[in-house]
Amino acid sequence: MISVIVSNFNGLRWLPRLLESLRAQKDVEIEIIVVDRRSTDGSGPFLAAQPDVRVVSEPPETGLVAGYEHGTKSARGELYFFCNEDMWFHPECLRRLAAVIDLDSKVGAADGWHWTYDGSEWVHGATRFMPARWSRVCPYPKRAADFAVDLPSGSETPFPCAGAFLIHRDVHAALGGWDPSFFLDHEDIDLFMRAWQRGWRCLSVPEAKIHHAISAANAHVLVSTGQTVQRRRYIGQRANIVIIAAKYFRWTGVLLALAQLPAGIFWNLIGGRFRRVLDDLAVPADLWRRAPSALAFRRANAPYNIRFPGENFFTEPRYQRK
Repeated sequence: MISVIVSNFNGLRWLPRLLESLRAQKDVEIEIIVVDRRSTDGSGPFLAAQPDVRVVSEPPETGLVAGYEHGTKSARGELYFFCNEDMWFHPECLRRLAAVIDLDSKVGAADGWHWTYDGSEWVHGATRFMPARWSRVCPYPKRAADFAVDLPSGSETPFPCAGAFLIHRDVHAALGGWDPSFFLDHEDIDLFMRAWQRGWRCLSVPEAKIHHAISAANAHVLVSTGQTVQRRRYIGQRANIVIIAAKYFRWTGVLLALAQLPAGIFWNLIGGRFRRVLDDLAVPADLWRRAPSALAFRRANAPYNIRFPGENFFTEPRYQRK
């Protein structure tokens, strides 16, 4: 059985089609768990009226993957399919993803291909890294990522899109699950750096077609803080770069990641994005709050970090764009 774990935050407009597409999945048994993030748009009553949907609650401030992780606590399936609420899936999506999972071959996860919600544009395929002079959105700034590489079905990809992918529950458990300190962005890199260090692989499955209304929740407001999701996401994303380095990199790599902070301020200043500069100045407080748990993880994960330093994930030959 596949446990479909959906994160929903004021996504009522998307939920009917999402559920319709899940119920239409062919040749798989599923259970549907929706982690509702205290929505105020009528999602709660709508979901309560769905007899085949189990609803659990999680505050929106904790972020996407904290919600995912909460959803696993009541999941009964052998496989977990994590997804956003603003998606719909072709009828064979889950079957095709499940077909490639093979624990004996260390294939623990499968990543579908994404199109825009209306199907007009392909936005996500296999992922590959490429050399960069300085990438401001990568934990290892000497590499940039291309998330839409057209590779054959079954090609290995370094990490799936956290917005929607399948993973075996035993692999999820072996990796320690999601790091709930990640609000949004790079949480998939964090999880699959652990997978890479432990020899687990993720395969790209073009036939598993996913449609996504990308960034649909960015304008929603987190009531307790007054921040939009977009602003909280930006601050968290800048901090996530350093947190990943602190968890996995050699100390020289950590220094490179730390250099991303003044680099971000510089680029926003010269670009006239002064509100973004204010957001940049909020990043150190987020880092300070999260640093103790990141450093505790670094100590516990030291045997893997010594054998497989995190920088090598981004320079791994099989993950490079040709």
